[in-house]
Amino acid sequence: MLTQYDAVPPGLLDLPAARLGEVLPGPTLIHLPGRRTQPLFASVLLHGNEDTGWLAAQAVLKKYATAELPRALSLFIGNVEAARTGQRRLDGQPDYNRVWPGSEEAHPAERAMMQQVVDAMRARAVFASIDIHNNTGLNPHYACVNRLAQDFLHLATLFSRIVVYFVRPQGVQSAAFAELCPAVTLECGKPGTPGGVEHAAAFMEACLHLSEFPVHPVAPHDVDLFHTVATVKVPDLVG
Repeated sequence: MLTQYDAVPPGLLDLPAARLGEVLPGPTLIHLPGRRTQPLFASVLLHGNEDTGWLAAQAVLKKYATAELPRALSLFIGNVEAARTGQRRLDGQPDYNRVWPGSEEAHPAERAMMQQVVDAMRARAVFASIDIHNNTGLNPHYACVNRLAQDFLHLATLFSRIVVYFVRPQGVQSAAFAELCPAVTLECGKPGTPGGVEHAAAFMEACLHLSEFPVHPVAPHDVDLFHTVATVKVPDLVG
C-alpha cells in the first residue's frame, strides 16, 4: 500500500488535496534531504477532508524548491483516495489515525502500512514528529501530546500555549511516534478558516530550523495544559 520517494514527484506541489491521486498511487512517504540529517516527520491528510496539513507542507516545500531544507523532512501523505472526494475516509476504509502501532482495530493491511512508516523513520533516527489536522468546530488552534516530557511540551508550545494531553484513543500517529521522538498533533481549526495554513506552515518551518530542544522546563505561565479524560458520543437520534 505504501509508496516511498526520495524526491517530490513532478507536478505534486501544484495540486490541491483532491487531485493528489493524479500523481500519487495512494499513501506516500517522501524523504527529502536537508542540512541537518535527522529528519522531521510530518503527516498530512490522515483524514481526507482535512487539507490544512497538505496546504502547509505545499507552501513550505515551494519556498525551499530551489534551496536546501534546514533539516531533512519525511512527509507522509495519508488518505489520498478519500481526499479525492473530500471525505474523512471512504466506506470500507479504517480511520487512518486509528491504525498506527498500538491500535486495537482489526485492519491488517493498513496497520502493516503504518508499521512500515514507523520502521522507516526509526531507521532514519527521526528528530520530531508533527501530525496536522483540522477540527469540525470553531476551536482555537491547539497542540496535543501523549507524553508530558519537557521536549514534547516545548514542541507543542511552539505551536500554541493551549496543549491537550491524551492517552486514548489508541492507535493514533502521535502515540506511535512518541516511542521514537517528541511528537505532537496540531489542531488547526476548520478547513478553509483564515490563518490555519499559515500557522501550520510557520510551525513546520520553525521545526525545520530547530537544532535541539531546550533542557529547561516549559514555564507554567507559557502553557495552558488540559487533560482529555472522556469522550462523550451523542446518539444521532438526539436533536
